[in-house]
Amino acid sequence: MSHEQEEGSRPPRRGTALRGRLGLGSRRGLISALALAVSGVLLGAGVVAWQSGTWPFSGSPCWGSMPSQDLDALFGDGHTDASEIRPSWTPNGAKGQGSLDGRCRIMSGTGPYGRQVDIHVHRLAGDVRTDNVPWSDEFLSAALTPLGGGVLGMASDTRAWAALPSTCVDPVTSGGYAVVDVRMGYDGFWKNDSLTRRNARQKALSRTVVHVVNGTMAALGCSGTLREPGSPEAMPVPRPVHAGGPVCGVPGVRLPDETGSDPQARVSVGDERPARTCDILTGVGDHPQYRLQTVQDPNLAQAVGAGVHTGPGITRKGGREAIGTYSPAIADVSTKCRGRTVLFLAQQTYGLYGYTFIRRAFPAYVTAEAKRLDCGPLEIRIPD
Repeated sequence: MSHEQEEGSRPPRRGTALRGRLGLGSRRGLISALALAVSGVLLGAGVVAWQSGTWPFSGSPCWGSMPSQDLDALFGDGHTDASEIRPSWTPNGAKGQGSLDGRCRIMSGTGPYGRQVDIHVHRLAGDVRTDNVPWSDEFLSAALTPLGGGVLGMASDTRAWAALPSTCVDPVTSGGYAVVDVRMGYDGFWKNDSLTRRNARQKALSRTVVHVVNGTMAALGCSGTLREPGSPEAMPVPRPVHAGGPVCGVPGVRLPDETGSDPQARVSVGDERPARTCDILTGVGDHPQYRLQTVQDPNLAQAVGAGVHTGPGITRKGGREAIGTYSPAIADVSTKCRGRTVLFLAQQTYGLYGYTFIRRAFPAYVTAEAKRLDCGPLEIRIPD
């Protein structure tokens, strides 16, 4: 997927317009606390030292990238405090190596619970030292829809992410996408809000993540900017799964007989989606009990697949070479479709009635999805 850019000068600094919103005393306290929390995870010798009370870009959240309209949309017209670590990219000369880190936390005490946005700049490295399954759980869930316009990224009402263009950090030579991701509180916290409010937050987060990507590119010395996003597609609504019928619209895929009552499935939408995800909700907890996922973007497939540390190998039927791994809670299969790596993933979060979903549903899912993507016939064998 291409990243379309508008060439030109770096994004203007907006610190002057925002300076009145930021309380210096509160800001210094937050900066000191955040410095202690993140000091152990700063990557590489090239990361800029964090100094309490000092802003990387004076007077503006997230290194001068967010206009006041972003803050108003996310927090309302109230006081905000922020802490930042300026993004820094430190290559070490070897393919697939190097460190990238940048962090920003914006907080507001308005409302009965207050609000908080956490922004992280990092690399989705495709190697065995990285566990990207928790990231995909949050940022490739079926709730997120593509940003569109040639920008690789997605947004929901609580999460958003976007990849830096390859002209800034090349995912091939650096070992994975460089991404900016945005979290707005607990993923299930806002689910009872009206659809109008949820859609408004989704639009605000999609704008925010693109603006912060542009600010990150400027901080790293990269030229160009991502285009302003339009309105993202509406988030998909969970729909009932009928007893005995196909799950997620995939022929042959069935739920275990022991699944709880009234299951609902939510399937990701959008022509530019980098992954097709089906989350199956059963009323047990806020997280989907079951997930079936096809990661179609090859760099994302490599990064997510590298984070699956599980059990014995899955093979093609009649073959011996492992093309994936299996455990009762998570399984993956990687294959080539028209010369591009594709990852098929299945997960079960809760095991109230035993962990039977993957063994029951995953083989049919892989066969059907491989056919849909024109990967050739693919039937798998899950080890005993």
